[in-house]
Amino acid sequence: MAERLPSTSDELPEGETVGCDTSDILIVHRIFRWGFREMPKLVRTAPPGDRARAGVVADSVDLVALALHLHHEAEDELLFGKVEARRPACEATVELMREQHRRVAELLGRVESASPRWRDQPDAETAEALAIALDDVGALLGVHLRDEEDDIIPVAAEELSQREWSALGEHGQERIPKDGLPVQLGLMLDAVPEDERSEWFRAHMPAPVRLLWAIMLKRRYTAWHRELFPAGMPEVA
Repeated sequence: MAERLPSTSDELPEGETVGCDTSDILIVHRIFRWGFREMPKLVRTAPPGDRARAGVVADSVDLVALALHLHHEAEDELLFGKVEARRPACEATVELMREQHRRVAELLGRVESASPRWRDQPDAETAEALAIALDDVGALLGVHLRDEEDDIIPVAAEELSQREWSALGEHGQERIPKDGLPVQLGLMLDAVPEDERSEWFRAHMPAPVRLLWAIMLKRRYTAWHRELFPAGMPEVA
């Protein structure tokens, strides 16, 4: 899980300038807040003994947990060291971020242990153990994301180049299961206000991705959220 890593060099890559658009991370954070709010509800409302339903929900729990781990790993490896090196006054704040990551990693470990137990034996006891673990991640994550948005992201916007920032979003993508990619993209779209969604999609997604979304990925995402939320999917906010 997330480990403390040494500070990165404060030298900017040749030919690059500082200053980047960090607005995409607010969308990612919105998804994580949503995920760790809604997943415990899905676990608690799954009928005891219904292994099929437990499997559907556990798949999504595992995907959200993996995505959070990879997101924090990217920040540990590609963000915090640069912020600390280029803005030394942020040293204490960066250490707080690293400590929060360590604590989140410990709680994610509980989720990763509880999820397969519930999947294999979906009774009230295993469900509650998983739901509590998810609740605990969500509670700490709420504090951590607020701190990061207030104290780290504005500095990153001033101190990192756009290529350095974009590398965070690319980190670990090959480790997301193929059936998780339409979910990832769909949640990002749903996390953007509806009246801004089309413009955001054109601005942030290359044409091949937009085409793939139209002909295949959107359909797969719709099938995913209808199966997970048969009564209607809560707003990603």
